[in-house]
Amino acid sequence: MKMPKNHAIIGIILLLIIIGTLLFAETIPESIMQNFEGDQRIEAVFGESDCSLIQVPALNDSYYKGPMIDTHIHIAAIPDGPVFGQPNENDHPLMGVNLRMGDYVCMMDQENTSKVFAFFPVWDPIITDSLAIVNQTLGKYPGRFVPFIMPPDSDNSPGGYPTVKAGALEEMLSVYPGMFQGYGEIGLYARQGGAAELPPDSERLTDIYPVVRRNNLIVYVHLGEGQKKSFERVLEANPDINFIWHGDQLIAGSAERQNLSEIEDILYKHSNAYYGVDELYGDTWLLRPQVSKQQFLQHFNNPELLLAQDVATWKGFIERHPDQVLWGTDRGWSAPWSLDEDVAVTLNTYTRAFIARLDISVQEKFAYGNAQKLIE
Repeated sequence: MKMPKNHAIIGIILLLIIIGTLLFAETIPESIMQNFEGDQRIEAVFGESDCSLIQVPALNDSYYKGPMIDTHIHIAAIPDGPVFGQPNENDHPLMGVNLRMGDYVCMMDQENTSKVFAFFPVWDPIITDSLAIVNQTLGKYPGRFVPFIMPPDSDNSPGGYPTVKAGALEEMLSVYPGMFQGYGEIGLYARQGGAAELPPDSERLTDIYPVVRRNNLIVYVHLGEGQKKSFERVLEANPDINFIWHGDQLIAGSAERQNLSEIEDILYKHSNAYYGVDELYGDTWLLRPQVSKQQFLQHFNNPELLLAQDVATWKGFIERHPDQVLWGTDRGWSAPWSLDEDVAVTLNTYTRAFIARLDISVQEKFAYGNAQKLIE
């Protein structure tokens, strides 16, 4: 039977498309598409890091010079599929692509931070590799990372959740028993176009707290709007579990400075609640994708002006709650440059200047003491 002319043309076009696709797939350069699978993913994480420590002048007596523990560091996730292009320091962080684990250690060494509370992401379909990376990180860099497990459940989807269910979490924790020291950071706020908010006393989280207790974990959450009462119910029901939280959802703004009264109310009433201060540098949110590295560095051109603002907002708050407030920076999630050596120097020098303005009895507690107490 003779094929109609238009059918023959369509067939030729389809054949050419198939041939072209196959040829493109075979010749596509690694600079356009990179596949990361299995051992290759893990090897890339621990690849060579470009660490060039900056020589900086010794700090004078107007700076805090003691130890520091950063209680808010996000570890970038490994790719869960092909990576197109060559992501750079301005793109979203991808572990083993535009970040290496050594970059985190370089950051700590540059600023003389002894260790960090590190939020390691673990989700399907990269659960096995993600857990192996945590285990290898602790072996390669002992004492530098306090590992928290951060297991979202398709939270970028409207049907997802900020965390997996209790059973899934317990299964993850059982792979390397005793490896994790914390659970979080779990963002309980609503995602734009993604998961709905999840109250701290929701059924999903209420089921998780016994798992946390059995595994002796600290909980780190980012509260959503209007979750104060829900959070307090959880604090009261679980007095043997320590909870850290951060975020501005419970902070009311004013013409002069932030209003921390709701946060203080929680701290006054609940000894198992801790607040992470990472909103320093002049009441401005800088470490986010919309801010470039150049803008970040320029922001510190007049540090005394910023310090005056931060002292007005945070000094009294920290001194009124000397045993329940932690220093952190919320780095690692927004852009790879947030770990760069010059950023580390700028941010840490400023933080040490701020800490020196606190009462002498509070300085070490805020810088590292309260954090150390939580993990002992």
